[in-house]
Amino acid sequence: MCRLKAEEVEKAFQSWISSLIEITGCDVIAIDGKTARRSFTTKGRKNALHTVSAWSCQHQLVLGQSAVDSKTNEITAIPELLAMLDIESSIVTLDAIGCQEAIAKQVIKQKGDYILALKGNHSGMQNELEAWWHKCEREGLSDNNSDSHTEINSGHGRIETRTCRQLLIDKTWLGKAYQWTGLKSLIQVTAEVHDKSAGTDTTETRWYISSLELGAEQALNAVRSHWQVESMHWMLDMTFREDECRIRKKQGPLVFNVMRKIAMTLFKQDTTKSASMARKKKMAGLDDEYRSTLLKSGIKMR
Repeated sequence: MCRLKAEEVEKAFQSWISSLIEITGCDVIAIDGKTARRSFTTKGRKNALHTVSAWSCQHQLVLGQSAVDSKTNEITAIPELLAMLDIESSIVTLDAIGCQEAIAKQVIKQKGDYILALKGNHSGMQNELEAWWHKCEREGLSDNNSDSHTEINSGHGRIETRTCRQLLIDKTWLGKAYQWTGLKSLIQVTAEVHDKSAGTDTTETRWYISSLELGAEQALNAVRSHWQVESMHWMLDMTFREDECRIRKKQGPLVFNVMRKIAMTLFKQDTTKSASMARKKKMAGLDDEYRSTLLKSGIKMR
């Protein structure tokens, strides 16, 4: 297993996933990286495995992945990952590390749309866009250049109010360095959380740039959908115990990372058992018939 070629493993995984999905259009594709923390070696000075994954929020599975040496190399891995995917008519969401002009340009070239988190890594751009936002507010917003949408959710003793406001951008007002390909709108998401048990109120505001036209409800849905890739990472850690795994020789960490994602896909697509993924994992280890059913479904799924 450890001697398998990394490129061939990832290519085979991509080919299998492509056989499950014929069309990925009109989807939200969340891209994020994760480190298998205990896959490093001190003796050989080998870094822990870090993979960048593309998660389909519509199909609830990993569309593809790319392995890199460290988190800082995500910027170079994301374009390679995008090139493997059909993202036409889809919305690609990325956190701050993926907020790069070249990535935005590639998404538009592949006929997709993007929502990129704007943080301190582009402080100049953020300052100019916030200044534009306040200028438009002073002059008065209208239905022609802005839209807003609010959602209220409650649970676990908390009430959370999310307000998404979207504003069209006049790119001629921005500096030339910030006139990115496809850039059309600025998105502000404000989350107000009231915790009944603690009696506290917290407010958080996040900014995003996007190639989308006005549609605050669609924008908020895409922004909220991005957490699903984080949920997938949590599942790899909590159900498959990836961070605790000490497989570290040669290509072992990558091969088993792919195997976990294949297993997770099979469990998610399985409808023969009504159980949590952790229980399905245990049943597959004990029941030869159920395990065979899962493997056969992996061949037949389309």
